[in-house]
Amino acid sequence: MKHFPSVLLVLMLALSLPAAAQNKGYGWPMDLRPASFSSTYGELRRNHFHAGLDWRTGGHVGEPLKAIKAGYVCRLSVSPVGYGNAVYIQHPDGTMSVYGHMDRFRDDIARRVREEQYKNKSYRVYFDLAPGEFPLEKGEVFGYSGNTGSSGGPHLHMEIRTDGDNLPLNYLASGVYSVTDTKKPDIRRVGFYAFEDSTTVPQVRRLAMISNPEKHKGTVAVSDKFYVAIDAVDYMEGTSGRLAVENYRVYLDSEKVFDFKVGDVPYSEGRYFACLVQQGEKGHDLLKTWCVPNNGLLYKIDAVNDGIISLEDDAVHTLRLVVSDCFGNSSSCSLNVRRDATLKVFDPVDTVDCLAALWYVPQVYSRDGMTMFIEPASLNASTYIKCEKLAPASPSLGRYSDMWAVGDEDIHLQKRIKLSFSTAGVPDELLDKCYIVRKGSDGDLSFAGNQHLDGAVAADCRFGTYYVAVDTEAPVLRPRVEDGARLPESGRFSIEAIDLGSGVDTFNAEMDGEWILSQFVGSRIQIYPDSSHRSGGRHTMRVSATDHCGNTAQVEFDVIY
Repeated sequence: MKHFPSVLLVLMLALSLPAAAQNKGYGWPMDLRPASFSSTYGELRRNHFHAGLDWRTGGHVGEPLKAIKAGYVCRLSVSPVGYGNAVYIQHPDGTMSVYGHMDRFRDDIARRVREEQYKNKSYRVYFDLAPGEFPLEKGEVFGYSGNTGSSGGPHLHMEIRTDGDNLPLNYLASGVYSVTDTKKPDIRRVGFYAFEDSTTVPQVRRLAMISNPEKHKGTVAVSDKFYVAIDAVDYMEGTSGRLAVENYRVYLDSEKVFDFKVGDVPYSEGRYFACLVQQGEKGHDLLKTWCVPNNGLLYKIDAVNDGIISLEDDAVHTLRLVVSDCFGNSSSCSLNVRRDATLKVFDPVDTVDCLAALWYVPQVYSRDGMTMFIEPASLNASTYIKCEKLAPASPSLGRYSDMWAVGDEDIHLQKRIKLSFSTAGVPDELLDKCYIVRKGSDGDLSFAGNQHLDGAVAADCRFGTYYVAVDTEAPVLRPRVEDGARLPESGRFSIEAIDLGSGVDTFNAEMDGEWILSQFVGSRIQIYPDSSHRSGGRHTMRVSATDHCGNTAQVEFDVIY
């Protein structure tokens, strides 16, 4: 079976890209030269789709950010996660540029953000603006680079979007910027996986993992049906970053059996990048040739037999892998493979406490007070899901239900599963304080949910280990300043907020009885007094925090400016 993009879809995507997005009419977002990237469009990330370029800022914050074209600020966003402080600029040609992880906004834009935060009494804001509020000329500074939101270090995440915000443009590949790249991608590893689909649920087993495949000698023994997964990264002048590969191709002897090109990926399809990643390979994201059925990117793949390679004889065959970056730099390697009939035998699947889950229909597993419900199209492919009782309920140890391991944490979900536990083992007086806790592989406990149903508590979950716990203790609040202490000129300070049970859910800060801007970061409530609050003298602070089970703590103290 082959997968080809329809002619209509290709034409629609081509027509949706304005001419301006196909030339070098855009300015640079920063003065740093030469441009250097730590991450590029379409990298293989099993947890999210990377829809832009991460521009390096020399390891520091505060680099002036400039509009890459004339336009106006159409949207502003502030969040402790995601893009952090972000500016969205609409351009007359129909494109929008997005700048994330900013340290701070230009002063007049910052005042507008603060106004919206106080209006909504929320640190997090996401709002649109009228064209006349903040018009920008090309090259005009609107803010400064930073490290806010879900950022692993100082950088600028920048996107160019088209087609009504739904199509983030692979703008480096489209030639928006002229950069030097003569370096070839590197094929670091190639995995071989036996595949058996004679039963309702396909079975997969790793056969071999070849490191440094360009120098590999000998012949790889494979089953009569198998697929490969490729660990490849791209490199570019001026950066040590491991960047995205644009095109993957696989040939068996002289026949092309797999071809995937990233191109431009709508946001609605970005989540399907996880369908391309070989699960179970810790620390590396490998692109697999197997085209799982619930993959919305299949139209980008030209594959024979859904990417499953079949050998019908015991001769030696040549498997050639070719990877290319968006500038046409390519690398390839060839590996000899030979069918070994003994490798097609799979260990029998232990179906005890196992659900044979079909990806296209709803699935239910219920046993001993635990119920798992999986919506259709939650799984990328049909698979066996192990449901194992790890430990019995033990209220003295904090477990008010049996502890269950549900599924394999490596299995990616398009939609979360619904888990519910009977609350028969929870005393009546504690029913409104019970919740589902997730136990991580490192032993850490975290709140999963507490949707109360008739005789049960439920949560939307990933695969993992869960049980019911009870939380009757309020958070502990510890101001980081002494009562009556004089604050620095900025007025900023923090309060430690620790909750060892269900965790802090909501919080509030007031100064002299009026709401004041604050955010919860890590285990602290950060307080940001506005300039209007920083008059001299003594001010009374009142800060409260409530955990997910409704337990509330409050502290009151004075500060002096």
